[in-house]
Amino acid sequence: MRKSSAEQSVLAALRQVLGRGELPGVDSGTRLFEDLGLDSTSVIELLMLIETQTGAEFDTESLELEHFATVGTLTEFVSSHG
Repeated sequence: MRKSSAEQSVLAALRQVLGRGELPGVDSGTRLFEDLGLDSTSVIELLMLIETQTGAEFDTESLELEHFATVGTLTEFVSSHG
């Protein structure tokens, strides 16, 4: 999957999980836990939404906490699996 498509999917899923229509100031360096307030439950919901949007399937064995550090690291993870 192209990085731009992966980023669009990540941002769309974040808007839905966070219940926001807009995400002003969110960029690749935005931290998912510290800046956006995600927790383990919302990360699972986020991944499920991204899978639905992209058709990708993520192997839970390959998930690492570092994949969820920032919007950029999650985008890289998604783009490498699509």
